[in-house]
Amino acid sequence: MEALKRGDFVRIRGDVGGRLGSSLGVDLASFGGSGGPIEGAGTIIVDGDAGPRMGVSMLRGSIYVSGSVSNPLGNVIEVESDRTGYRKYVSITEALERGGQVLPPNLSDAEGLILNDGLLRETLAARCRSGRRLRVEGVAGMSAGILMRSGLLEIRGDAGRNTGVLMRGGRLVVLGRCEDFTAAEMRGGEIFVAGDAGGYICAKMVGGAVYASRGKPIPPARVHQLEGDEAALVSKVLGASSFQAMMYRRFGL
Repeated sequence: MEALKRGDFVRIRGDVGGRLGSSLGVDLASFGGSGGPIEGAGTIIVDGDAGPRMGVSMLRGSIYVSGSVSNPLGNVIEVESDRTGYRKYVSITEALERGGQVLPPNLSDAEGLILNDGLLRETLAARCRSGRRLRVEGVAGMSAGILMRSGLLEIRGDAGRNTGVLMRGGRLVVLGRCEDFTAAEMRGGEIFVAGDAGGYICAKMVGGAVYASRGKPIPPARVHQLEGDEAALVSKVLGASSFQAMMYRRFGL
């Protein structure tokens, strides 16, 4: 870890298990850090295969793998490699914040990133502070939008457990349904779910709001009728008719 913090590289000669590069490039608050990025974080090189959840909550640095990478992935996306015989991965959050080219079928445009590769990923847009948009053409794994502070994460399918966990700001849109524990320990921002937001939602919530057709909140969070312009907002964000939007509820404090 100290080598990676200094910007050096770590080489692994052989296969590695799951969660390689977890929180790579993060100045972890749990160890007295700022919770933000470590600029100039180093590189991991794997001469072999990598297990599932590679790059969970990753923020900076890069990972090169000569073999295969198991699904689900973490918060990483493949980019053009500058090392012959290796595939290169960087943080999706870094790609959002700094731009740059990604490999097709994924796309990078003026608004942000579009993930078209159909790969299941967890901790999408972790710790994102960019105002740009990440669109997922498919489903997302657990903890999408974890510690997100800004921007738009749009999932055009279902999302796993802990969607929006520890979210600080920005907007997260799920056009399918969520598994349980949506908005756990949420601090701010907005979550829109076209279907069921799941059970045990808003557990230990401090701020923010969840808009969904169904959900079972944990007290003190509760179900609220939509007020003012909230129905119009739901209609705009989720593409629902005015009548359908009236059936939605706000879940929060």
